[in-house]
Amino acid sequence: MNMTVDTLTRVGPGTPMGAFFRQFWLPVAKGSEIVADGAPLRLLVLCEKLIAFRDTSGRVGVMDHRCPHRCASLFFGRNEQNGIRCAYHGWKFDVEGKCLDMPNVPPEQDFSAHVRAKAYPARERNGVIWVYMGPRETPPPLPAIGIVGEEERTLLVDLAARNCNWLQAYEGDIDPSHLGFLHHGNHDIEAVRGDFVGEWIIGGPATRTRVTDTGWGTMEGHVRPSSKAPHYWHYSQHLFPSWSMPGQDQMEVEHPIVRFWLPMDDEHSMNFQFIQTSGMARSGQPVFFDKALARLPGLRKRTPDFLLPNTTDWLGRWNISPAIENDFFMDRDVQKNESYTGIEGVQIQDKAITESMGPIVDRSFEHLSPADLMIARVRRRLLGAVERLQRTGEPPEVVDDPAIYRGAYAGGAHGRAADQDWLDLYRESIARLGLPEPSFL
Repeated sequence: MNMTVDTLTRVGPGTPMGAFFRQFWLPVAKGSEIVADGAPLRLLVLCEKLIAFRDTSGRVGVMDHRCPHRCASLFFGRNEQNGIRCAYHGWKFDVEGKCLDMPNVPPEQDFSAHVRAKAYPARERNGVIWVYMGPRETPPPLPAIGIVGEEERTLLVDLAARNCNWLQAYEGDIDPSHLGFLHHGNHDIEAVRGDFVGEWIIGGPATRTRVTDTGWGTMEGHVRPSSKAPHYWHYSQHLFPSWSMPGQDQMEVEHPIVRFWLPMDDEHSMNFQFIQTSGMARSGQPVFFDKALARLPGLRKRTPDFLLPNTTDWLGRWNISPAIENDFFMDRDVQKNESYTGIEGVQIQDKAITESMGPIVDRSFEHLSPADLMIARVRRRLLGAVERLQRTGEPPEVVDDPAIYRGAYAGGAHGRAADQDWLDLYRESIARLGLPEPSFL
């Protein structure tokens, strides 16, 4: 098969990228979105229409929304007594898809033991519902990525819908050079004196990037040669299939933020942002949202400030009021005098830009630059992994050995000289954290 970047954008059943995503456990919803014996939740995942429900005992079920009897939607079913009962003819299914009751059929003709709804293995951890949609009878281990670890812990989890293909949304997370323009292009360095990263970004918008393939995906490091700290390296991570670790201020503290981009269908995605709750500021926000850099014009609001009430339709969850139809509340006067975009909120600015490209961007129109090295390499890395799965049936090793993810970290480290090896500096930095030797390829 001749694979191109377009291969990565199509995720439905039977597509190469869809098969790749289905090798992994995927976060699909907050646990708080469903309650025992409560209403089912519509989910759109990898172009499949699913429902999630919590049964009387608290177990979570995720299954195709169609009843295997006459294909009526189980969204309209009754969640009762440890099962979901179809409203059409009363057939009832447990969280594993087993048919428990067939009340419209006489007992002597009952064949419920031979009927199953299409259900997927589901787990709940860190306040999030995970689903495995792959071919294995026994799913692989759940991933442990940064703060999204193996053990239960309290995390702040923000969800946000994006009305575009998952890949163009994701690539904003691994693009270091846009920070100095989209988010900080109009900012005065004097406003962030004493905030090292603020001075570093605003005073040195151009980036010089290095990239390497890793066992977990791809790692990027960059310096800003014109900044006050030209030997300061900032690292970020792409982790299979669509996890990201954006860089933070330093590497000597637990990484506070991890993101996942869930393809809902080919033209819609959902971002899951996991934030550690330890070290929260008095404002109730993570510490980095209280820094001078986050209080600059255009950066003072976040996605949760704009959330609309969830609705029950397939695309009705975790949407915000700034949208393409209202130009994301863009203010041209603010754009001229205060912020580079005239749009309020980092995530809103990212959403505006990636959605402005269209539902699926035409990449034949692109002209990538050296600053886009991470984007080009991640595409190549994903294409290689997808091609290998198609050819051999083997997914990346990290599927079965999620400990490989533990070598991934993102943040900044001060180099000693221009010729210092950026990978050696990374090894030194994570060694101080007690993390394992990274698997560089």
